[in-house]
Amino acid sequence: MSDIIDVHTHYLPKIYTDALNRHIPGDPDGWPTPSWKPATTLNFMAKNHISYSLLSLSSPHFNFGDKAETLEIARQSNVEGEQLSIAHPDQLGYLASLPLPYTSESVAEIDWALKHRARGFTVPTNTRGIYFGTPIFDEVYQRLNDAHAVVALHPNQPAALPMNVNIDMPTPLMGFFIDTTMTFMNLLKYHFFDRFPDIQLIVPHAGAFLGILADRDATFVKEQYQSDMFAAMKHVYFDTAGAVFPRQLPMLMTLTDEKHILYGSDIPYTSATLSSQLLSVITNAEDPKADKKRQLVATAHKFDHFYEHFKKLQQVPMMLDMIVQMINGADILTPELKQEILTDNATQLFHL
Repeated sequence: MSDIIDVHTHYLPKIYTDALNRHIPGDPDGWPTPSWKPATTLNFMAKNHISYSLLSLSSPHFNFGDKAETLEIARQSNVEGEQLSIAHPDQLGYLASLPLPYTSESVAEIDWALKHRARGFTVPTNTRGIYFGTPIFDEVYQRLNDAHAVVALHPNQPAALPMNVNIDMPTPLMGFFIDTTMTFMNLLKYHFFDRFPDIQLIVPHAGAFLGILADRDATFVKEQYQSDMFAAMKHVYFDTAGAVFPRQLPMLMTLTDEKHILYGSDIPYTSATLSSQLLSVITNAEDPKADKKRQLVATAHKFDHFYEHFKKLQQVPMMLDMIVQMINGADILTPELKQEILTDNATQLFHL
């Protein structure tokens, strides 16, 4: 397959990384800020047969409390996104960033971006503790709705963190899933999907915790919010950024529309090597060589005692098991579903 579309991949404009260095000492979110240049994305695309990538900013959101700085980062990042899409029109597009929580300025940025090649928009789950879906942003939602815009959520560090627990755990490992899930519930509380039905929302990382919470929370949502959680999950889109096999994506597929699943690599925050491995689980699904791969892994396990004597090799058995599990989880991927996830769904959503 040579026409894969990547809807969740990041670029790092200098104005953004400079702001991170000024405001956040060390590793933002407890995760190293990767180096990036256009070749980073283009080389990954060439290696993995990806035909088109949609670039966006990641976390942390760039509002550090200075309005003028926030507006400048949004505009200059969007200008760079436009320049990249002009330089590589058949390979790169961008999702424009918004200077939230500044409402009128965000509406103005939407209007600017729509005239400057933006394929859609990216918004943080929260910015300085104000969550997407909150009515304070109604003017922004209405403009996005009027434009029938594609809007990709990206998790941010939760607005409040519990004290004295998991203080050394990087935010992307669990905090991102918490914030994404809380934001989706916030959207249900404020009837976002009923009031702004023409916003085409992408929920990242295969829906975070939504796949396991839907059955638990749907009744409460119905009774207290008068919202239909199951209908909302059929309405939105989800990307596959992260390790979604063997469990997460199969579970999500019981709750959402298969035509609403989109491929995402999450490079460069996820390394190119790991992202290639995760993608290969999808592209190699129903590979006639899969059984031979399992047999090879089983044979390799016969040498587990050998790995135990060499510190650098002690994780090999665990990695082998992970590969087998992920292959098994990908059994849900028929050729048709694989084609939809990797290509067709994004082609239709973004009119490519």
